[in-house]
Amino acid sequence: MPNLNDLEQYLNADGIAFKKDNASNLCFALNVPMSNGKRKGFELTATQSDSELLIKESGGFLPNFCPNRHINMGGYFCLGLKVDSLEISDWISVVKKYLRAQEYVNKHRKWPKSINEWSHGEAAYYQNLVEEGLLKLHANNLSIDFKEIKLIEVSPAKSYPCQSHYRLYYGSKLIATGIEDKILNKRAFCVCVKDGSGKRRHKTIGNCKHQCANILYQIPFNEKRRVLEERKFWKACEAVDCCMTMDDCKLNNNT
Repeated sequence: MPNLNDLEQYLNADGIAFKKDNASNLCFALNVPMSNGKRKGFELTATQSDSELLIKESGGFLPNFCPNRHINMGGYFCLGLKVDSLEISDWISVVKKYLRAQEYVNKHRKWPKSINEWSHGEAAYYQNLVEEGLLKLHANNLSIDFKEIKLIEVSPAKSYPCQSHYRLYYGSKLIATGIEDKILNKRAFCVCVKDGSGKRRHKTIGNCKHQCANILYQIPFNEKRRVLEERKFWKACEAVDCCMTMDDCKLNNNT
């Protein structure tokens, strides 16, 4: 996890001047190559907050808060959940990519399609779980189309009369049945058995060593949680004024 000392060492090694206000704040200018080949300078302030390294633009170029621009309250950049595991040089690369996206927004009033977006607030945690699940299935040689995953709530099972019962489909194929945290039909063929014989790689859901069906089963539940948390986030922001820098913003049009 990068910290303020790592950033200070990086700036020294790269010959970038900086000013350290105190033990927790460091100010510097970062020249970022733009898509047109030119370089643009940004005044930045990095802050060590507990174990997290935060960074914001301090030259008045960006708004103080804009969820659609992935700017948290106070102007701090939302760089995604995975930056905490990066080396400082890779962290700086993410910051540069983020600032190129902000320059694009200033010109076009929308987020660039070439840069993936994270959900807001706690929703980002569940988005990460969904993406990790898809990556695990891909590592097991299963190419899953997220749009083909369907979760349908049905009548409760006799063994669990007080809990919602679900059927998981991939396309038109029934993959599993169960309750929210448990698959019940573990004797069915796992999703990784393609020919129905049980001879290819794995057999049933219960004895699949890679837990393919279980991983797939949790993806739509985590997506439901992501959507719920996203709605909660925007609800909590209802009283916040829009910065009016993007054409499509829920703070402005209440969509």
